[in-house]
Amino acid sequence: MPVGGRLRAALARSAELVSPGHETGSKRAMVGSELVRSLRRELSGKRALVYASEIARFHRAKGSSDYLRAAQYIREKLMSWGIDRVTIERYPIDGKKTYGTWTPPPAWEPVRATLSLVYPEERPICDFETEPMCLIFGSTSTPPEGVVLDVVDIGDGESEDVYVTRSVARKLVLTSGAARSAFLNAVRRRGAVGVLSDHMVHEDSSIGRTRYDLPDAVNYASFPVTHEDIGRMALGFSLSHRQAEELRSLLKSGPVRVKASVEARLFPGEMHVVTGLIPGEAGEGTDDGEVLIIAHLCHPKPGANDNASGCGLAMEIARALSQGIAEGRLARPRLGVRFMFVPEMFGTMAYLDRHPGWARKVKAGVNLDMVGESRDTMSCANLVPTPWSLPSAVNDVAAFYMEMVALRGKMYEGSQVTRDWHYNVTGFTAGSDHYILVDSSFKVPCVYLGHWPDRYYHSNMDTVERLDPEELLRIGLVASSIALTFAAADAAAAQFALNLVDAGARDRIASAARASCEAAAMCREPARRVDIAKALEQRLEVMVDRELAAVDGVVKLVPAGDASRVREMARTLKSGIRATARAARAKVELFAGAFREASEEGKLTGWQSGRREQLARTDDDEAASGAVYVRLFKGPLDPAYLYDRVGEKRRKQYEERQREDPDFQLKLIEAVNYMDGKRTLGRIAALVSAEFAGFTLDDLKGFVDDLERAGLVRRK
Repeated sequence: MPVGGRLRAALARSAELVSPGHETGSKRAMVGSELVRSLRRELSGKRALVYASEIARFHRAKGSSDYLRAAQYIREKLMSWGIDRVTIERYPIDGKKTYGTWTPPPAWEPVRATLSLVYPEERPICDFETEPMCLIFGSTSTPPEGVVLDVVDIGDGESEDVYVTRSVARKLVLTSGAARSAFLNAVRRRGAVGVLSDHMVHEDSSIGRTRYDLPDAVNYASFPVTHEDIGRMALGFSLSHRQAEELRSLLKSGPVRVKASVEARLFPGEMHVVTGLIPGEAGEGTDDGEVLIIAHLCHPKPGANDNASGCGLAMEIARALSQGIAEGRLARPRLGVRFMFVPEMFGTMAYLDRHPGWARKVKAGVNLDMVGESRDTMSCANLVPTPWSLPSAVNDVAAFYMEMVALRGKMYEGSQVTRDWHYNVTGFTAGSDHYILVDSSFKVPCVYLGHWPDRYYHSNMDTVERLDPEELLRIGLVASSIALTFAAADAAAAQFALNLVDAGARDRIASAARASCEAAAMCREPARRVDIAKALEQRLEVMVDRELAAVDGVVKLVPAGDASRVREMARTLKSGIRATARAARAKVELFAGAFREASEEGKLTGWQSGRREQLARTDDDEAASGAVYVRLFKGPLDPAYLYDRVGEKRRKQYEERQREDPDFQLKLIEAVNYMDGKRTLGRIAALVSAEFAGFTLDDLKGFVDDLERAGLVRRK
């Protein structure tokens, strides 16, 4: 069980006992275990599997006819279930149009492609018709008769030295590295015609995900094409490791030639966003708001888990809620529930750009991405919370429902329970549409439900046979329970959420204190133990502010008539959270052998451990760096946008830091989120460090210098 699960369960039980829900029409709105049990009768994992299987038939490249057919399939289904205002919105994509800092590539329409070996022997290698994953996204047409090209092996393609000893102009380069790098280094800069790659991202031997474990896997790859590539010939094929090794073996004995024939085009086109709404009692067009369920529709065929699964499950939730409400088994919530199917991240940015006031209406969101993994994927269900820069009750409510579903709703039916679902509550990560929504320019509190790792991620082996209807049902129960709890938006739902936030806050504070006590107990140096106590003091300050903000967010959900009762409860809980933090701090000071000296006002004046040591409350770096910056862009920063403006050398430095520190990009994301035109750089560095250890003021200064040079921030 996740840390604090039993405490959350106990408080959730008390919330259900005192706050059973509200009456709406003839049906009572539900929360907690009662809601999960009711939804279990409405949702079908098998139906979600059917919808996902249909979507997996389409090769869903942005702007392509297959993507549009998949979008139209979703629209027709939503309309048949009585979902309101179902539309397909269209957004231009030409490689120049930018949404925030995000520039979608031009539309791409693949039609056919074949690759054959012609020397030293003749035989086919791959065919788009039977293996759509083989054609690299962004490839363009050859002459109708095809082209015969020499193949040259460039290794991983990253070193400049390889191009000194090998001529690549008018040839196909074979690389074990990423197609993106080979395209930039060999095609754009040195005149190669195209790329053959057997690169596999996120190799992980612990789950059997390496090119050696999966020698026949063909991996998803794309070129970083822009408007300048429209009308140019550049082709690429993703090969299995077995196919690539056969070519490498032949190259050791002499020249190798292949024939490539491609019909595919890049063109100024449109990307498509499908959206529909289950109206709440308040109706659309009011200020009361709505709750969002979002899934990205793009990715190559079959892309079953990534992300036909998320779309199929969102469709099933839409059907179940709509029909359950229409037939009187579920209460219509006060707020509406919106469903959205998008080209990943680009579509979400475009929608927010076109509807600038919409984000303020969204009270909570759930992002469904890779939600149906079967056991042979070696995957684990994950709940990714909002970042610390966006505190929200949605995190604790989602964690409660994950545990409830894991226990099959038997949390309160006796002391002997069986957990039949392995899941994990992680820290914040990016990489999907929730990352766009939680940005501080939008502030949509959206959690991410998905799976990671996945043995067959981004490969032709991500098929519908690796979708599990039971897993789809489990995630569906969690997602729909979150949506209906926040859409209820009344005193009962608020008190339910407040209990969970309070319990979660106490758990997190206790966990931070426990880790500090353990570190202090293991430390032999008195001065270092003082540092441990000081670090907790600083972290607790950030943590408490975050927890109190989550409590305040719940109060804002309820209508004015219910607010006073909820506000009174919130005041009491906030006092308890502060008291928990004080107790945690005292415990760590005890273990650290340090104690506080208080002034008459009770404020910190110093620390002692054997000898007197004065430490300023405000970090020295913060005092030295009081610069304040205003961000000049909306949405998270697309790294490619920055790299194009600061140069290749800085790009490589950022990539090297990311290799050294896998959380480095997340730290930069949070730094931008905290950049509100009021906080100093020193304060921002401290806030980010509380969430992600090891973020220095020098890191932040270098990043802000680049942002300023790129015209993305302005110093006040």
